[in-house]
Amino acid sequence: MTTRLLPVLALLLASVATSHAQTAPAPAPAAEPDYPIVRLGVVSYAQYDAELENRDSFNAFDLTRGYININGQLASNVRFRITPDVRRITDSSLAGTLVLRIKYAFVELDNLTGARSWVRFGAHQTPWLDFEESINRYRVQGTVFAERENLIPGSSDFGVGLFTPVGKYIDVQAGVYNGEGYAQTDTNRYKSAQGRLTLRPFAGRGIANGFRLSGFYNEGWYAADRPRRLGIVMSSFEHTNLVATLEYLKATENPSAAAPRDIDRSGSSAFLELRQGMSGWAAIGRVDLFDPDEALGNNSQRRVIAGGAYWFVWPRSRVGLVVTNEQVHYNAAAARPEENRLLVQTHVEF
Repeated sequence: MTTRLLPVLALLLASVATSHAQTAPAPAPAAEPDYPIVRLGVVSYAQYDAELENRDSFNAFDLTRGYININGQLASNVRFRITPDVRRITDSSLAGTLVLRIKYAFVELDNLTGARSWVRFGAHQTPWLDFEESINRYRVQGTVFAERENLIPGSSDFGVGLFTPVGKYIDVQAGVYNGEGYAQTDTNRYKSAQGRLTLRPFAGRGIANGFRLSGFYNEGWYAADRPRRLGIVMSSFEHTNLVATLEYLKATENPSAAAPRDIDRSGSSAFLELRQGMSGWAAIGRVDLFDPDEALGNNSQRRVIAGGAYWFVWPRSRVGLVVTNEQVHYNAAAARPEENRLLVQTHVEF
Protein backbone atom coordinates (compact mmCIF):
# COMPACT_ATOMS: atom_id res chain seq x y z
CA MET A 1 0.00 0.00 0.00
CA THR A 2 2.83 2.39 0.92
CA THR A 3 4.51 1.71 -2.42
CA ARG A 4 1.35 2.75 -4.28
CA LEU A 5 0.98 6.00 -2.24
CA LEU A 6 4.48 7.33 -2.99
CA PRO A 7 3.83 8.14 -6.69
CA VAL A 8 0.51 9.79 -5.79
CA LEU A 9 2.17 11.98 -3.15
CA ALA A 10 4.95 12.95 -5.59
CA LEU A 11 2.35 14.03 -8.17
CA LEU A 12 0.47 16.09 -5.57
CA LEU A 13 3.64 17.83 -4.42
CA ALA A 14 4.64 18.63 -8.02
CA SER A 15 1.16 20.04 -8.71
CA VAL A 16 1.30 22.28 -5.63
CA ALA A 17 4.77 23.54 -6.54
CA THR A 18 3.68 24.31 -10.13
CA SER A 19 0.56 26.14 -8.93
CA HIS A 20 2.61 28.21 -6.49
CA ALA A 21 5.09 29.14 -9.21
CA GLN A 22 2.30 30.24 -11.54
CA THR A 23 0.61 32.43 -8.94
CA ALA A 24 3.78 34.02 -7.49
CA PRO A 25 3.55 37.82 -7.76
CA ALA A 26 5.57 39.50 -10.49
CA PRO A 27 8.56 41.53 -9.32
CA ALA A 28 7.74 45.17 -8.66
CA PRO A 29 8.89 47.64 -11.33
CA ALA A 30 12.00 49.63 -10.52
CA ALA A 31 11.24 52.77 -8.60
CA GLU A 32 11.64 56.12 -10.39
CA PRO A 33 14.85 57.90 -9.43
CA ASP A 34 14.54 60.77 -7.03
CA TYR A 35 14.69 63.69 -9.47
CA PRO A 36 16.35 66.06 -9.98
CA ILE A 37 19.73 64.36 -10.45
CA VAL A 38 22.64 66.79 -10.74
CA ARG A 39 26.24 65.93 -11.67
CA LEU A 40 29.24 68.23 -11.51
CA GLY A 41 32.27 67.89 -13.78
CA VAL A 42 35.37 69.80 -14.87
CA VAL A 43 37.35 70.15 -18.10
CA SER A 44 40.62 72.10 -18.04
CA TYR A 45 43.46 72.65 -20.51
CA ALA A 46 46.71 74.05 -19.13
CA GLN A 47 49.73 74.65 -21.33
CA TYR A 48 53.29 75.87 -21.70
CA ASP A 49 53.85 77.70 -25.00
CA ALA A 50 57.40 78.33 -26.22
CA GLU A 51 57.67 80.34 -29.46
CA LEU A 52 60.63 79.05 -31.47
CA GLU A 53 60.40 81.57 -34.33
CA ASN A 54 59.50 85.27 -34.17
CA ARG A 55 57.68 86.84 -31.22
CA ASP A 56 61.07 87.43 -29.55
CA SER A 57 61.23 83.87 -28.13
CA PHE A 58 58.05 84.47 -26.13
CA ASN A 59 57.11 81.71 -23.68
CA ALA A 60 54.38 81.45 -21.06
CA PHE A 61 52.28 79.16 -18.92
CA ASP A 62 48.55 79.60 -19.40
CA LEU A 63 45.08 78.14 -18.95
CA THR A 64 43.42 77.90 -22.37
CA ARG A 65 40.15 76.30 -21.26
CA GLY A 66 38.39 75.84 -17.95
CA TYR A 67 34.88 74.39 -17.81
CA ILE A 68 32.62 73.64 -14.89
CA ASN A 69 29.97 71.29 -16.29
CA ILE A 70 26.67 71.15 -14.42
CA ASN A 71 24.47 68.44 -15.92
CA GLY A 72 21.05 67.70 -14.54
CA GLN A 73 18.10 65.42 -15.17
CA LEU A 74 14.69 66.75 -14.16
CA ALA A 75 12.64 63.77 -15.39
CA SER A 76 13.16 60.62 -17.43
CA ASN A 77 13.25 62.64 -20.65
CA VAL A 78 14.11 66.19 -19.52
CA ARG A 79 17.71 67.30 -18.97
CA PHE A 80 19.66 70.53 -18.66
CA ARG A 81 23.25 71.70 -18.82
CA ILE A 82 24.97 74.86 -17.62
CA THR A 83 28.66 75.32 -18.39
CA PRO A 84 30.65 78.42 -17.40
CA ASP A 85 33.76 78.89 -19.54
CA VAL A 86 37.01 80.56 -18.45
CA ARG A 87 38.75 82.80 -20.98
CA ARG A 88 41.36 85.54 -20.99
CA ILE A 89 40.04 88.88 -22.21
CA THR A 90 41.90 91.75 -23.81
CA ASP A 91 39.64 94.81 -23.53
CA SER A 92 40.89 97.91 -21.72
CA SER A 93 38.89 97.41 -18.52
CA LEU A 94 40.05 93.89 -17.64
CA ALA A 95 42.94 93.34 -20.04
CA GLY A 96 44.67 90.03 -19.42
CA THR A 97 42.19 88.87 -16.81
CA LEU A 98 40.67 85.39 -16.74
CA VAL A 99 36.89 85.81 -16.60
CA LEU A 100 33.96 83.43 -16.32
CA ARG A 101 31.20 83.41 -18.93
CA ILE A 102 28.41 81.03 -19.96
CA LYS A 103 29.17 78.74 -22.90
CA TYR A 104 26.36 76.17 -22.57
CA ALA A 105 22.95 76.77 -21.02
CA PHE A 106 20.15 74.65 -22.45
CA VAL A 107 17.22 72.39 -21.73
CA GLU A 108 16.96 69.04 -23.55
CA LEU A 109 13.93 66.88 -24.31
CA ASP A 110 14.87 63.26 -25.05
CA ASN A 111 13.38 60.57 -27.29
CA LEU A 112 10.81 62.76 -29.02
CA THR A 113 11.52 61.28 -32.47
CA GLY A 114 12.89 57.92 -31.34
CA ALA A 115 15.54 56.33 -29.13
CA ARG A 116 18.66 58.47 -28.57
CA SER A 117 17.06 61.54 -30.18
CA TRP A 118 16.87 64.94 -28.53
CA VAL A 119 15.71 68.54 -28.98
CA ARG A 120 17.70 71.34 -27.31
CA PHE A 121 16.81 74.97 -26.70
CA GLY A 122 19.27 77.59 -25.51
CA ALA A 123 23.04 77.92 -25.90
CA HIS A 124 24.15 74.47 -27.05
CA GLN A 125 26.46 72.59 -29.41
CA THR A 126 26.03 73.40 -33.10
CA PRO A 127 26.10 70.40 -35.47
CA TRP A 128 29.71 70.30 -36.63
CA LEU A 129 32.48 71.21 -34.18
CA ASP A 130 31.35 69.09 -31.23
CA PHE A 131 30.95 66.14 -33.62
CA GLU A 132 34.46 66.50 -35.06
CA GLU A 133 35.95 66.91 -31.59
CA SER A 134 34.31 63.60 -30.57
CA ILE A 135 36.58 61.96 -33.18
CA ASN A 136 39.69 64.12 -32.81
CA ARG A 137 40.19 64.25 -29.03
CA TYR A 138 43.01 66.83 -29.23
CA ARG A 139 41.01 70.01 -28.73
CA VAL A 140 43.57 70.67 -25.98
CA GLN A 141 46.16 71.26 -28.74
CA GLY A 142 43.99 73.87 -30.43
CA THR A 143 40.74 74.30 -32.32
CA VAL A 144 39.84 72.06 -35.25
CA PHE A 145 40.17 73.30 -38.82
CA ALA A 146 36.92 75.21 -39.46
CA GLU A 147 37.06 77.01 -36.11
CA ARG A 148 40.79 77.70 -36.38
CA GLU A 149 40.17 79.61 -39.62
CA ASN A 150 37.20 81.53 -38.10
CA LEU A 151 34.64 79.90 -40.40
CA ILE A 152 32.54 78.70 -37.44
CA PRO A 153 32.42 81.10 -34.46
CA GLY A 154 32.76 78.53 -31.68
CA SER A 155 31.12 75.20 -30.93
CA SER A 156 28.13 76.73 -29.08
CA ASP A 157 25.45 79.15 -30.21
CA PHE A 158 22.00 80.30 -29.12
CA GLY A 159 19.14 78.55 -30.89
CA VAL A 160 17.10 75.38 -31.19
CA GLY A 161 18.52 72.07 -32.42
CA LEU A 162 17.50 68.48 -33.14
CA PHE A 163 19.48 65.24 -33.23
CA THR A 164 18.00 61.94 -34.39
CA PRO A 165 19.37 58.63 -35.65
CA VAL A 166 17.73 57.15 -38.76
CA GLY A 167 18.13 53.41 -38.33
CA LYS A 168 21.65 52.23 -37.57
CA TYR A 169 23.29 53.81 -40.62
CA ILE A 170 22.46 57.53 -40.45
CA ASP A 171 22.65 60.35 -37.89
CA VAL A 172 21.10 63.76 -38.49
CA GLN A 173 21.66 66.93 -36.48
CA ALA A 174 20.21 70.29 -37.50
CA GLY A 175 19.21 73.61 -36.00
CA VAL A 176 18.57 77.33 -36.35
CA TYR A 177 20.95 79.64 -34.48
CA ASN A 178 21.85 83.30 -34.13
CA GLY A 179 24.99 82.57 -36.17
CA GLU A 180 27.35 84.75 -34.12
CA GLY A 181 28.48 82.10 -31.62
CA TYR A 182 27.95 82.08 -27.88
CA ALA A 183 30.46 84.87 -27.25
CA GLN A 184 28.60 87.47 -29.34
CA THR A 185 25.14 88.99 -29.26
CA ASP A 186 22.99 88.78 -32.39
CA THR A 187 23.36 92.02 -34.34
CA ASN A 188 20.42 91.69 -36.73
CA ARG A 189 17.37 89.62 -37.65
CA TYR A 190 19.28 87.16 -39.83
CA LYS A 191 19.77 83.64 -38.52
CA SER A 192 21.95 80.65 -39.40
CA ALA A 193 20.49 77.31 -40.52
CA GLN A 194 22.96 74.47 -39.96
CA GLY A 195 22.78 70.75 -40.59
CA ARG A 196 24.96 67.64 -40.46
CA LEU A 197 24.32 64.21 -41.96
CA THR A 198 26.58 61.28 -41.06
CA LEU A 199 26.48 57.93 -42.83
CA ARG A 200 28.00 54.76 -41.34
CA PRO A 201 27.78 52.46 -44.41
CA PHE A 202 29.34 49.40 -42.75
CA ALA A 203 27.63 49.54 -39.35
CA GLY A 204 28.12 46.32 -37.40
CA ARG A 205 30.62 44.86 -39.87
CA GLY A 206 33.74 44.36 -37.80
CA ILE A 207 36.61 46.75 -38.31
CA ALA A 208 34.73 48.58 -41.09
CA ASN A 209 32.16 49.70 -38.51
CA GLY A 210 34.47 52.61 -37.65
CA PHE A 211 34.24 54.20 -41.11
CA ARG A 212 31.91 57.22 -41.50
CA LEU A 213 31.11 59.81 -44.17
CA SER A 214 29.82 63.18 -42.96
CA GLY A 215 28.59 66.36 -44.55
CA PHE A 216 27.79 69.75 -43.02
CA TYR A 217 26.26 72.93 -44.41
CA ASN A 218 25.65 76.36 -42.92
CA GLU A 219 23.42 78.92 -44.63
CA GLY A 220 23.71 82.25 -42.87
CA TRP A 221 24.09 85.98 -43.39
CA TYR A 222 26.15 88.78 -41.91
CA ALA A 223 23.43 91.16 -43.18
CA ALA A 224 21.16 91.48 -46.20
CA ASP A 225 23.02 90.41 -49.38
CA ARG A 226 26.12 89.54 -47.34
CA PRO A 227 26.25 85.72 -47.19
CA ARG A 228 27.90 83.46 -44.65
CA ARG A 229 27.93 80.00 -46.23
CA LEU A 230 30.08 77.00 -45.38
CA GLY A 231 30.10 73.43 -46.63
CA ILE A 232 32.24 70.58 -45.25
CA VAL A 233 32.66 66.95 -46.29
CA MET A 234 34.70 64.55 -44.16
CA SER A 235 35.58 60.88 -44.10
CA SER A 236 36.66 59.43 -40.77
CA PHE A 237 37.83 56.12 -39.36
CA GLU A 238 37.97 55.11 -35.71
CA HIS A 239 39.58 51.98 -34.29
CA THR A 240 41.21 51.00 -31.01
CA ASN A 241 44.66 51.71 -32.46
CA LEU A 242 43.97 54.21 -35.24
CA VAL A 243 41.93 57.37 -35.80
CA ALA A 244 42.02 59.27 -39.10
CA THR A 245 40.04 62.09 -40.68
CA LEU A 246 40.22 63.75 -44.10
CA GLU A 247 38.06 66.79 -44.80
CA TYR A 248 37.49 69.48 -47.41
CA LEU A 249 35.66 72.75 -46.90
CA LYS A 250 34.39 75.57 -49.08
CA ALA A 251 33.06 78.90 -47.83
CA THR A 252 31.59 82.09 -49.27
CA GLU A 253 31.63 85.05 -46.91
CA ASN A 254 31.03 88.80 -47.00
CA PRO A 255 32.04 89.97 -43.51
CA SER A 256 32.92 93.62 -44.11
CA ALA A 257 30.26 96.30 -44.32
CA ALA A 258 32.92 98.90 -45.18
CA ALA A 259 34.11 97.17 -48.36
CA PRO A 260 31.52 94.47 -49.11
CA ARG A 261 32.39 91.72 -51.57
CA ASP A 262 31.88 87.97 -51.58
CA ILE A 263 35.06 86.12 -50.63
CA ASP A 264 35.46 82.47 -51.60
CA ARG A 265 37.61 80.45 -49.21
CA SER A 266 38.63 76.79 -49.40
CA GLY A 267 40.86 74.30 -47.67
CA SER A 268 41.53 70.74 -46.58
CA SER A 269 42.72 69.06 -43.41
CA ALA A 270 44.06 65.61 -42.55
CA PHE A 271 44.46 64.20 -39.03
CA LEU A 272 46.04 60.92 -37.89
CA GLU A 273 46.38 59.33 -34.45
CA LEU A 274 48.26 56.06 -33.88
CA ARG A 275 47.68 54.80 -30.34
CA GLN A 276 47.96 51.92 -27.91
CA GLY A 277 44.27 52.36 -27.18
CA MET A 278 42.16 54.90 -25.37
CA SER A 279 44.80 54.69 -22.62
CA GLY A 280 48.55 54.77 -23.15
CA TRP A 281 50.88 56.25 -25.74
CA ALA A 282 49.75 57.98 -28.92
CA ALA A 283 51.43 59.70 -31.87
CA ILE A 284 49.53 62.46 -33.66
CA GLY A 285 49.91 64.44 -36.87
CA ARG A 286 47.79 67.03 -38.64
CA VAL A 287 48.12 69.12 -41.80
CA ASP A 288 45.82 72.05 -42.68
CA LEU A 289 45.89 73.75 -46.08
CA PHE A 290 43.84 76.95 -46.36
CA ASP A 291 43.24 79.57 -49.03
CA PRO A 292 41.58 82.58 -47.33
CA ASP A 293 40.69 84.32 -50.62
CA GLU A 294 40.63 82.45 -53.91
CA ALA A 295 40.54 85.71 -55.87
CA LEU A 296 44.03 86.57 -54.66
CA GLY A 297 47.02 84.56 -55.80
CA ASN A 298 49.84 83.20 -53.68
CA ASN A 299 48.15 83.87 -50.32
CA SER A 300 47.50 80.35 -49.02
CA GLN A 301 48.87 78.95 -45.78
CA ARG A 302 49.90 75.57 -44.36
CA ARG A 303 49.78 74.40 -40.75
CA VAL A 304 51.68 71.28 -39.67
CA ILE A 305 51.23 69.75 -36.20
CA ALA A 306 53.17 66.71 -34.99
CA GLY A 307 53.81 65.20 -31.59
CA GLY A 308 52.82 62.63 -29.03
CA ALA A 309 50.61 62.09 -26.00
CA TYR A 310 50.01 59.82 -23.06
CA TRP A 311 46.46 59.22 -21.78
CA PHE A 312 45.04 57.90 -18.53
CA VAL A 313 41.40 56.91 -18.98
CA TRP A 314 38.96 55.78 -16.28
CA PRO A 315 35.19 55.18 -16.50
CA ARG A 316 34.22 58.78 -15.67
CA SER A 317 37.45 60.72 -16.13
CA ARG A 318 40.59 61.08 -18.23
CA VAL A 319 43.93 62.86 -18.13
CA GLY A 320 46.14 63.52 -21.13
CA LEU A 321 49.67 64.91 -21.47
CA VAL A 322 50.23 66.24 -25.00
CA VAL A 323 53.49 67.55 -26.49
CA THR A 324 53.45 68.97 -30.04
CA ASN A 325 55.39 71.14 -32.41
CA GLU A 326 53.24 73.45 -34.55
CA GLN A 327 54.48 75.25 -37.65
CA VAL A 328 52.53 77.68 -39.84
CA HIS A 329 53.86 78.66 -43.25
CA TYR A 330 52.43 81.63 -45.20
CA ASN A 331 52.88 82.30 -48.90
CA ALA A 332 54.41 85.60 -49.96
CA ALA A 333 51.17 87.52 -50.55
CA ALA A 334 50.01 86.85 -46.99
CA ALA A 335 52.82 89.12 -45.75
CA ARG A 336 52.93 87.35 -42.39
CA PRO A 337 55.97 85.88 -40.61
CA GLU A 338 56.38 82.13 -40.25
CA GLU A 339 55.35 80.55 -36.95
CA ASN A 340 56.92 77.71 -34.98
CA ARG A 341 56.02 76.82 -31.41
CA LEU A 342 56.45 74.05 -28.88
CA LEU A 343 53.33 73.26 -26.86
CA VAL A 344 53.26 71.17 -23.67
CA GLN A 345 49.63 70.74 -22.60
CA THR A 346 47.45 68.85 -20.16
CA HIS A 347 43.85 67.73 -20.59
CA VAL A 348 42.02 67.02 -17.31
CA GLU A 349 38.38 65.91 -17.44
CA PHE A 350 36.04 64.34 -14.94
